[in-house]
Amino acid sequence: MCGIAGYSGAKIDGLVPRMLDGIRHRGPDDDGEYSDEQVQLGMVRLSIIDLSGGHQPISNEEGTVWVIFNGEIFNYIELRSELEEKGYRFKTSSDTETIVHAYEEYGLSFAHKLNGMFAIAIWDSRKQRLVLYRDRFGVKPLFYSTLSGQVIFGSEIKTVLCHPAVSRELDHEALSHYFSLRNVPAPYTIYRDIRALRPGEMLSWNRGQGAEVSRWYELPTAIKWTDDDEDTLVDRIDELLRDAVRLRLRSDVSYGAYLSGGIDSSAVVAITSECSASAVKTFTLTFADSPEHKRDAYYARQVAERYATEHHECMMSSADLQNELPAVIRHLDQPFAGVISSFWLSRFMKQFVTVALSGDGADDMFGSYGHHRLVWPIAEMRRASGQGRSLGDVDLSFFKGREDFVSSLTQYPPWEWRLAYGAFMQHEKEELLTECGRQLLMPYSTTTFLKDIYQRSDPRADELNRMLYLDINTLLPNEILYFNDMLSMAHSMEVRTPFLDYRLAELACSIPGSLKIRQGKLKYILRRVAARYVTSEILERPKEGFVLPKNTWLREGMSGLLDEVLSPERLSLHGFFKYQRIASLIAAFRQGDDTLTFKIWTLLVFQLWYEDYLADKQSRPGTYAIPGIVQPASYNNLA
Repeated sequence: MCGIAGYSGAKIDGLVPRMLDGIRHRGPDDDGEYSDEQVQLGMVRLSIIDLSGGHQPISNEEGTVWVIFNGEIFNYIELRSELEEKGYRFKTSSDTETIVHAYEEYGLSFAHKLNGMFAIAIWDSRKQRLVLYRDRFGVKPLFYSTLSGQVIFGSEIKTVLCHPAVSRELDHEALSHYFSLRNVPAPYTIYRDIRALRPGEMLSWNRGQGAEVSRWYELPTAIKWTDDDEDTLVDRIDELLRDAVRLRLRSDVSYGAYLSGGIDSSAVVAITSECSASAVKTFTLTFADSPEHKRDAYYARQVAERYATEHHECMMSSADLQNELPAVIRHLDQPFAGVISSFWLSRFMKQFVTVALSGDGADDMFGSYGHHRLVWPIAEMRRASGQGRSLGDVDLSFFKGREDFVSSLTQYPPWEWRLAYGAFMQHEKEELLTECGRQLLMPYSTTTFLKDIYQRSDPRADELNRMLYLDINTLLPNEILYFNDMLSMAHSMEVRTPFLDYRLAELACSIPGSLKIRQGKLKYILRRVAARYVTSEILERPKEGFVLPKNTWLREGMSGLLDEVLSPERLSLHGFFKYQRIASLIAAFRQGDDTLTFKIWTLLVFQLWYEDYLADKQSRPGTYAIPGIVQPASYNNLA
């Protein structure tokens, strides 16, 4: 695990070291650079495989191919054996060296040989070609800028911003999408000059020809199974999940696992325990002042006891969130109103482990989120309406008693009603914005952005699988995996996701939606697999996950923060929003409307980010104290 950075063109004195200093938290154990007349490469390393021999950059024997790499190649042992049979000789035991020789053997298609999570940069001096790769599902991030025929890249946005040619001007299209999605979706970033390489994409740069982005991997979406294959699929999912966990336990440092007490993390912990010679270290986040329904700790203790893990609990409070929110926002590099609890849990875990397995990806592949639950009720209500049947006869499953809510969404296409589970739908965004804000942001339609992705899915697929395809290409890389990487690596800890082993993910995408959500059971087919490892109480518990109780905290311990941060004076710094509209949202939220939590949090995070952005733009490096916030001691040292 590392952080990588670099650029094409002649060396600028001190630039690569500055780029690396900004991401030192990603790799505190080692660093390295490569420089010639055409390209400059750098990396910081978190040593996990081949602790003493895995230094980067690493080259082939002739020194004509150089690689820097962030991530892990989990099948590196098997790939190494394959390459040795073809005559390649290895000088290290690292997974990075398999990339060098795989590229030599298979050319630009080598990435198909990799089972892993990765952001890779390869400089081929023979062909005068620099190529960047991002893994199939976007577990590892990679950002770039192409200016004046050159390319600048890095594991985090802050590295690319170090280059003097890169502007800090905002991308208003990205900002418009943020207010709908609660994250900035790839290929956009909040900065006009910087883009995110999308999952399964590669960038190729040649001197004189510039850069070209293309797709090296496309997730297959054809449905290959039927309801009659249920028993076979349970065995196959179990087999692949077990092998995915086995591969992800390859490590020369200590490892553990997140444990929320849900079926995904519990199944991973169960299999990890069976594969491990000693007790697995497991970790749960608890809340000092949370509502009674937050019961992750209770269920996690059950699983920990069942598998005799070495269990640890990290407790946080609303004060921790308020005091360290600026540090979290700075680490994320751009506005992000998704889950951030892993910042605190990962810091706690780093005391015990360097590698952690998680259950992330299962919800996106098998169907679990709130908007997934809406797919069948909306589809059934539309069919009933088209056939002239009474809407009262429709089985609304999770939404029984909320007929009006479901009916109100049937007027929208899937890519638009999906935003009802984001922050602001397109019409809500327009109601929020001032004339200035509308001129800057409303020319860009998030519904059109989502529509273009949704319509790339297989038109023969069922409604649930098409919605999952949309999430796998948006929510998964831009929110779930983004916070997973950025907030764990903030504390030099690596997260591995067995459910995103490409073999398991491809299998999941070939299963009909009728086996994913059935008769009110979320992740139905996966629950059958999990039943082999967990008790019925775990299987039947409500879904929670490590989601902060923001609705409670923003009304109680952090209530004053809303008035301070979203005050007319501070909102006037940009003039995007109508203050009275925001005031009415806050008032309704305080009166108990939990449906407004995402909207309030999205606005709060943006305002804090924007004030920090203004300060950082005006003075670099610099310090900036946000009124009403207690700065952690490390805040001003974050690059």
